[in-house]
Amino acid sequence: MKSLQLDKDLKAIQSNYIEAYFPNASSPTIKADDFEILATIRYDPSRSTYPPTTYNEISPSNIFLLSEHTARLQYTFEFFHNLYKTSFDSEITEDFLFAQIVKSLEHSGKPVDKSYKIRGLFKLDGSSRLEIHETPSRVDLLSGLNIDDSSAAPLSDTSSHWDVYINTKSSPISPFTSFKTTKRDVYNEARKILPGLKPGQEEVLLFNSQKQLMEGSITNVAIKRKTDGKWVTPLLSSGCLCGVTRHYLLRRNYIEEDIIQIKDVSLGDEVLLLNGIMGVVRGKVAG
Repeated sequence: MKSLQLDKDLKAIQSNYIEAYFPNASSPTIKADDFEILATIRYDPSRSTYPPTTYNEISPSNIFLLSEHTARLQYTFEFFHNLYKTSFDSEITEDFLFAQIVKSLEHSGKPVDKSYKIRGLFKLDGSSRLEIHETPSRVDLLSGLNIDDSSAAPLSDTSSHWDVYINTKSSPISPFTSFKTTKRDVYNEARKILPGLKPGQEEVLLFNSQKQLMEGSITNVAIKRKTDGKWVTPLLSSGCLCGVTRHYLLRRNYIEEDIIQIKDVSLGDEVLLLNGIMGVVRGKVAG
């Protein structure tokens, strides 16, 4: 079922952000053929009570946050169709997306006992393709929330934690930061500052021209609010992506939204890194 709260959150992007900051968005300089709508979706055999042994046994529960992915795709298509005055007859439903994922897994011959990152690429004309890449297994996709600070090992001694760096300059916000697409110039530019000391476990924090924290280059983020210790994530109005894991955690009150000034993020601070492939992991600001 489509989340009414997600629909409300996404529509707020249009009314409170896009229309306010991009009054000329009705005449975009980036053409519709210059990008694809992007969804990165986790297939995980361990998420069902009985892990599948055949393609026919794969269930929707094996697709992490399937309903959230579906709702976000629907709204992203709606936004860009309105922007470019285009349309197509089909509709992306949860059943359709699930069937396409299973079909792609079967067509690829990938074993069903592995976890995969499924990279869905969708054109505005409705054409699509799914790429399948093996991804590490995780027993608990929300484990980043569950570390007890009083008993956990220091972050520097924990190999599963990420090194997080603050970008050296502000990043421009646009519909291509609010919506997940292959137009990733802003993120690719930000990642150039990463030192490469911990390959695959480094993230860079982006901030906007108002010096507000937005997100990471491949993750939404949350930091601990110093006044009450609550995990808080930037508002959508910062220009950040409405990520599926971010939305999931907000709905369950694991995190709250707030304005976060980048000056309030300090060396050594813990950070939650959130996305639809790895779930929630911990990081530490290293530079």
